[in-house]
Amino acid sequence: MSGTPGVGEAQRTDLDELAKYFDRTDAAELPWEEATDMAIVRPELEQISVRLPREDLAELKRRARRAGVGHTTLIRMILRQYLRSPLAR
Repeated sequence: MSGTPGVGEAQRTDLDELAKYFDRTDAAELPWEEATDMAIVRPELEQISVRLPREDLAELKRRARRAGVGHTTLIRMILRQYLRSPLAR
C-alpha cells in the first residue's frame, strides 16, 4: 500500500479543512451576492396508502434514520430515483 491518500481520504481531508475554515470565520463577514430570479417550486403531493411487509418497513425506517430523513421521504427518494433510471422506461 502506498503512502498516498485514497480518494475518500482526500475528500475527508478537504471537508475537514473546510470545517476548520468555517469554525474560525464569521460567515457574515464573507462577500455574498444577492440571489435574484430564484424560485423554489415544490411539486404538489398526493397522499396514498401502501401496504408493505413489516420487515421491509422496519428496514426502511432504519435506513431513513441513518440518512437523517423520515421514512416516507426516503420512500419518495427511492421511487423518484427508480422512475428517473433508464431501466424504468
